[in-house]
Amino acid sequence: MQGLWVIPTPIGNLEDLTYRSVYVLRQMDVLWCEDTRQSLKLLRHYDIPRKVLRSLHAWNEHTAVERLFAEAIRENWKVGLLTDSGMPGISDPGFLPIREAHRRKVPVHVLPGPSAFLTALIASGLPSDRFVFEGFFPRRGRDKYIQQFLLEERTVIWYESPQRLVGTLAYLQQTLGPERWACVARELTKIHEEIQRGTLAQLHAYYEAHPPRGEVVLVVAGASYREAQT
Repeated sequence: MQGLWVIPTPIGNLEDLTYRSVYVLRQMDVLWCEDTRQSLKLLRHYDIPRKVLRSLHAWNEHTAVERLFAEAIRENWKVGLLTDSGMPGISDPGFLPIREAHRRKVPVHVLPGPSAFLTALIASGLPSDRFVFEGFFPRRGRDKYIQQFLLEERTVIWYESPQRLVGTLAYLQQTLGPERWACVARELTKIHEEIQRGTLAQLHAYYEAHPPRGEVVLVVAGASYREAQT
């Protein structure tokens, strides 16, 4: 089991961790964690003995990777990489250590598991045969950025903060059109999970009246999509 193990973690409900992920976590010598406190909660939930924990997050990823690999190789450790929720490398740290592992000829093993944007896409009821995931909706340069999506035929998925969702929906209905179909998936797999779908205008009106909280995924249909009328 030597090498770097990429271990996806639940996006909300802790019971979503797979049997294989629990087994692999038990075998690891060290865990590289986005937040060691969150990782400890997961280990405790599954009665996994505490491991050596190292921080590897967005603020130190560039400087920490070299040091952490040197430590892991020196100690001949089995290393697990996990983020607070979902698949490492998807809007979370992961790309740099995986690339470095390949560079050093260290075996990379990726376990399958949850990802918020895929869960939201399937839950949305919008076309899932062709889609593009764009990470977090940009805070700056939006007017130039949005031009590429005016005629985009694929379903587009963004992450967004609850504080900015209403403003982003207002901007999208102005640029993409108020009748473009979309879905807001909020607090996925958690107690207060919510799936709201409709036009951008309808979703904007809804969330103006019901300010959102928690993790948000925004799914927007392609330019030519029309809801079937029955």
